[in-house]
Amino acid sequence: MTDPQHLSATHTLPQAWRPEVDELLADVWGYESFRELEIYDDLTQGRSTSRVSQGRLVERVLQVVEQAPQGATQVPQVVEQAPNILMTAPTGSGKSLLFQLPAIYLGRRYGLLTIVVSPLKALIVDQVEALQDLGYDRVGYASSDLSPQEKAEAYRRVAAGQTDLFYLSPELLLSYDISHFVGDRRLGLVVVDEAHTVTTWGREFRVDYWFLGRYLTELKARLGYPFPIFALTATAVWRPGGADDMVQETVRSLQMNPCEVYVGTVRRSNIGFDIRPLAFAPDETYDKAKQRVVSDRIAHLLDSHKTLLYYPFAGTIDLRLKSWVAPGRRDLVASYYGKKDKVQKAAIVQEFRQGSKRLIVATKAFGMGIDISDIDRVYHVAPSSTFVDYIQEIGRSARDANTHGISMTDYHERDFYYMNRLHAAGAITQEQLAMILGKLLEVYHIKGEQRQAMVSLTDFEYVVSLPRTRTKVEYEAELGQLIKTALLWIEEDLAQRYGRPLIEVSPLGLLGEGYMQDKAGEQFARTFASYLTPVEGEEGLYRVRLARLWEEQFPDLGYKEYKQKLMGGTLIEGSRAVLVGRHDVLLHQDADEMHRRLVALLVGLKRLMVDKLRTSKGRFDESELRAVFSEHGMDVRSAKRFIGSLLQSRTEEGRSISYISSAKKKESNELSFTVTRGFDLILSRYQKLFQQRITGQAGDRLTFYCTPFSDLNMLLNLLSMLGSVSFSVEGGGSPAVQIHVADPEALAGLVASERYHNHILDQCEQVFQDQIALFKAFYGGRPMSDDERWDFIEDYFTGTAVNELVERFSH
Repeated sequence: MTDPQHLSATHTLPQAWRPEVDELLADVWGYESFRELEIYDDLTQGRSTSRVSQGRLVERVLQVVEQAPQGATQVPQVVEQAPNILMTAPTGSGKSLLFQLPAIYLGRRYGLLTIVVSPLKALIVDQVEALQDLGYDRVGYASSDLSPQEKAEAYRRVAAGQTDLFYLSPELLLSYDISHFVGDRRLGLVVVDEAHTVTTWGREFRVDYWFLGRYLTELKARLGYPFPIFALTATAVWRPGGADDMVQETVRSLQMNPCEVYVGTVRRSNIGFDIRPLAFAPDETYDKAKQRVVSDRIAHLLDSHKTLLYYPFAGTIDLRLKSWVAPGRRDLVASYYGKKDKVQKAAIVQEFRQGSKRLIVATKAFGMGIDISDIDRVYHVAPSSTFVDYIQEIGRSARDANTHGISMTDYHERDFYYMNRLHAAGAITQEQLAMILGKLLEVYHIKGEQRQAMVSLTDFEYVVSLPRTRTKVEYEAELGQLIKTALLWIEEDLAQRYGRPLIEVSPLGLLGEGYMQDKAGEQFARTFASYLTPVEGEEGLYRVRLARLWEEQFPDLGYKEYKQKLMGGTLIEGSRAVLVGRHDVLLHQDADEMHRRLVALLVGLKRLMVDKLRTSKGRFDESELRAVFSEHGMDVRSAKRFIGSLLQSRTEEGRSISYISSAKKKESNELSFTVTRGFDLILSRYQKLFQQRITGQAGDRLTFYCTPFSDLNMLLNLLSMLGSVSFSVEGGGSPAVQIHVADPEALAGLVASERYHNHILDQCEQVFQDQIALFKAFYGGRPMSDDERWDFIEDYFTGTAVNELVERFSH
């Protein structure tokens, strides 16, 4: 970890910059002078700041690139390796210029390539198109949304020296060797934009960003020369030693030592606050008071302001909009959230920018990369995420220094219902982490105790029980984010616990090889024979080179569309070839014994549910389930996952036939369940499927090919929870990772102890509770002036402990 005593001060910046920098500023952007940023001189010594020209920062970026050994005689050489740079500066301060201008200079002067890694595809497109609109055409991008044909053209331009500034999404960069993108071009600089998404405790966390540090370090070794990393973000907490220290976590995770850190002040003198306690009328409920106050606020704001209104839940945002806005004024308002397609989003942003829409009701999806300078009001119905995200959101007002912005809210303690619900929906529990650790060891044994193996994330699907109402590709993406996050938390925790890595997780490409089964004949096999290898002993089943098939035969399809067609069996007309996974199964008991145990458990569950339908309208508690499961030797963790799997039960085509629903009790973390008539169809279906497919003795291995959503896949999960089988999935088209097991004995000992507790999760949970405490003090503490509120914000961002802030600013 970076020693905070060695964070660089502003006096390390050059006092002047080369004339060519001014020339580029005028030539490309048409500006006569640089902006000035306010940067802390040295936070280890205090909070004094200096006004620093963007030109000095641009010059420093050029210097560190020129100081890095490049192996090319036209670039100045020095003996020491140049440092990396981390820069934080508020929204609207012109951070993109700080890497775009150096990239243009380095391309023109030395022929060097700059790669920009950004987590948001909309942000990538926005920045590329903005430069192209200025007349600079040596810029391009690639993301998984582009078709192979579009990506190939982007790569051709880079390799041919026609692109000097190249944007890449992280999942694409991590999927291929660098030569795939750049050919023989030499890298001068790698930029990591929105670097705060590397920190694990924020809702903005992007799991692919965690892999970046290791990838870039290994890339330098493979290329044989170093290149500096320039990381930028609008919001990052500096608190050495704290679990929420985003600055140090970013430097450590991206492996940026040695690193110069320039921390910009978070204060925005042109943004004030209008924070009021929620006013209740006589006999008015919280919901009605909120409805009335928000409606009144909107009616006033529509008269003379351009407003961004944040609401936490995407699912009800359009319904809320209709209830908040009078029918005659709804043409002035639009909603914006993640599930709207990119054409809709672009149109909404454009209408808002031009003024035909005066208020946007948005989730946090409206954010990074959207630059509208004259927003003058930001209203929060309730906080939905971290205090850091809140500061970033209010910073989207008054981006024009001449505009005065106001951050508004009507606060009540019940507002945290939204924040708690969103946190719980995406939370990973200690129970799940322990089960994933156990599954890791199981997969290690299934795969012949290979120290390094490819592991499908489908292996861990039963642990998380995600809802399957979305498309399969969207489900996959959410599964990938959740499971990779859990695996990385386990990796990090074990490394801290043992002082060495017990496991190491590495990303794999978007598409590798997979299995496909054609249920409609031989059309698929005849058409794509060169991409297929028949699976011996299996009719109509093939191992398929999925990436090559996509790039060479379907170059006009984007990744999501291609995957959706693979999963839906609609890739070509006349064929129903679908992706299936190879399930390798190890029996721990004879099939007869397994069947006896399964039937006994299902009979016990049926008895419970029939009784509850008769006596309590189908309702029963988690504790009553435990009693049934304990009779059959199932631990609590497995029992809860078992019933969770039944809740998500599906047919082969993905149609839900679940007759059981669940809800979390208000007074505890336990679940309550409701069963409806017909539930026995679920239980009898698994019993019948077992008799059809599971045979053999303890120690035997079976192989099945089925889709991730099939009944057979679910049956294997249920048998695994009973301890009757172990299994692993390969080639189902689901995301996969490479896992290296460095110390299987220590891993086995930890699993056998049944006491695994992940300290990274503890830290994240503590930070979440700290965020609520911050909001309570900021919104509901003693009355504060605008200056005092900015003091509060600055204190938090520059190292003051949360408990100290809460004590100082509460009543």
